[in-house]
Amino acid sequence: MADRLGTAVLASAVGSLLAVVVGIGLVSLFAEWRGVWSSYFLMERTIDAGAPVVAALGVLALLSGFVVVYGAR
Repeated sequence: MADRLGTAVLASAVGSLLAVVVGIGLVSLFAEWRGVWSSYFLMERTIDAGAPVVAALGVLALLSGFVVVYGAR
């Protein structure tokens, strides 16, 4: 049961991490496509808001990966 929970946490953390990174990337592509300062400002605000989320999800994915590997023994 614990290894299933660890696997579920790992999958949700990695999936959420990918979704946030793709969202930030799409906003960055939009800003580059428009080439207007307001779009670049939106990109900066998005990166500023997304960086702590990405860091937290990365740590969660790393720790839950350790749990899954430890539970596989």
